[in-house]
Amino acid sequence: MSNSDKPGRGQRLWRWLKRPLALGIPIGVFVLVAMGASFQGVMVLSNQNAFCFSCHLSIDTIVQEYQASSHYGDGTKIAATCADCHVPHTFVDKMKVKIIATKDIYHMLAGTITKENFEEHRPAMAQSVWDTFKANDSQSCRHCHQGANFDLAAQPQRARLNHERIAERGETCVDCHQGLTHKRIVIQ
Repeated sequence: MSNSDKPGRGQRLWRWLKRPLALGIPIGVFVLVAMGASFQGVMVLSNQNAFCFSCHLSIDTIVQEYQASSHYGDGTKIAATCADCHVPHTFVDKMKVKIIATKDIYHMLAGTITKENFEEHRPAMAQSVWDTFKANDSQSCRHCHQGANFDLAAQPQRARLNHERIAERGETCVDCHQGLTHKRIVIQ
């Protein structure tokens, strides 16, 4: 074999790299798909009531209040889940809330908020939720309560008049409907 027939350094390097690439690309695609599926699975599971209940049943009365509300459903109406109200529906906002919510998991594991001291922390936590609802014009409420689910003509006169004037008064759903799903907290 003459020197001109010998593969060059670049050709030898490419031949050596082709073997791992042929295997690495499918493995890489598989890993990416598995990571995407795992991420989506975590998002779905963490939006289910069972996930929320797993902590809240042990540290507060939120679950019992929700179960006694009209939002829990009675078997004939579609129930609103915890995530329907407390987790935004758009991806970026949802990710922000989920990241911020990891502090709640920390407090539960660290025992800083317990069934014994929950009520003293509750006003600040409730105010934070109300501020979020006010800041985004009660997007979570409006996600479900629209169209046929919010027919002004079917509402009693007082409710219809209040709902027609809500924007001109600079109010949003939570201004009147605090305490609808969880007990109303009086902040002093």
